[in-house]
Amino acid sequence: MTTAKYPAWLGRSLTVVALLAALVLLAATVFVVDRRPRTHDAHLFAYTAGIAPEVSGRLTVIHVINNQLVRKGDVLAQIDPEPFELRLRQARAKVAALKADIDLTGRQVNSQTSGAQAASTQIERAREQLALARSTRERLEPMVGKGYVTQQQIDEARTNERTASTALSASMLQAAQAHEAVGDTASLIEQLAGAEAAEALAARDLREATIRAPFDGRVVGMQLAEGAFAAAGSPLFTLIKWHEWYAVADFRETDLEHIHVGDKATAWLMGREGEPVHGHVESLGAGVQPEDKAGPGLPAVTRSLNWVVVAQRFPVWVRLDDPPEELMRIGATASVKVQHDHHD
Repeated sequence: MTTAKYPAWLGRSLTVVALLAALVLLAATVFVVDRRPRTHDAHLFAYTAGIAPEVSGRLTVIHVINNQLVRKGDVLAQIDPEPFELRLRQARAKVAALKADIDLTGRQVNSQTSGAQAASTQIERAREQLALARSTRERLEPMVGKGYVTQQQIDEARTNERTASTALSASMLQAAQAHEAVGDTASLIEQLAGAEAAEALAARDLREATIRAPFDGRVVGMQLAEGAFAAAGSPLFTLIKWHEWYAVADFRETDLEHIHVGDKATAWLMGREGEPVHGHVESLGAGVQPEDKAGPGLPAVTRSLNWVVVAQRFPVWVRLDDPPEELMRIGATASVKVQHDHHD
């Protein structure tokens, strides 16, 4: 059997072509990866709210169960309303009593004001009487020496003047006392304002005894039954904000320069890789917690290797545009690819 022999140059040419093809393939791969960064370190996220009552009391009815989907305004639970109804009735009774007091006091003030005005009128009359008595005495005194009037008439005129002066002083004192006795409703009006505020708070507490959903969401973490005591400010369960879902993907810092807010992105959930979920980049993480250092409120993202220096990873928030409800679970593992062709 004869073995075919090829020229040496042909072998070298094939080797060069193979190397060039490998380089082109490598460059294309790097180009694609560079333009469409991808990570398998991602998870689903949705905002949540701990549903805590604003008033304390015994739970009489719980209207929801775990994983139930609710709409904004739906009644989730009911705290015994009786104590709040009684407080509201008490507050309303106080408001009504103060209004009655204000009405009665107002009538009394009107009467006292009329009395003070009458006393002031008496002062004017007493002044007129005093002026008349003084004028009479001054007119008669020059006539006593001429024999036109008797001494008795002069004495009577002087007595009348003193009596009128005393009457004026008494009228002035009476008027002063009458004016001082005039009351007002200012303090009662201030008390009424406070009572009306207490009534409004009591009405609010009664409304808050009915716990409603603040937004569309799904109930999780329910571990209570009717009869449990609900403390104000202590969460009863958690409500997931159902129509806003994110894939939080940790990308290497070397990838961040190729990722921009608004870039299209695709997420795949573990076990459902054939059902991609589309979205867009909403924000890039501004910081993470450094290893072995404390950072208030920063996410902790560990590096995958410890024996070499590796790029830190930062969270990229991808808002899912139309997430399928049946696939959405907080913490579900996902892969994310970002495409930013439209920026070039």
